[in-house]
Amino acid sequence: MEEKETREVAEKKEKKKSLFSRIMNVVLWIILFAWMAVCLVDFFRTTNNKAPKLCIKQERTTYNDGYVDTCTGLGYKVINYRRTSMSGNQYGPFWISDKSAK
Repeated sequence: MEEKETREVAEKKEKKKSLFSRIMNVVLWIILFAWMAVCLVDFFRTTNNKAPKLCIKQERTTYNDGYVDTCTGLGYKVINYRRTSMSGNQYGPFWISDKSAK
């Protein structure tokens, strides 16, 4: 009798644990897909020479011949060069740096 009760208690704990792990799995997948969507939106905007939409931090560095805008997002960075010596956009991980500053 006691063995049957302990088995039932163990099965209930396992079901609760299983439900929690399923919920956490779904939540983590949703977060991953949302992050990928954010990255892709700014990537495609950058490739079409448009300003990124989802920036956390924006900076502008001014030079004698123009400026460079830097947009830092969630794990990525978009650098927009508007100088006479170089122009264009650069999209990459958050650790990339301004090539014209070297």
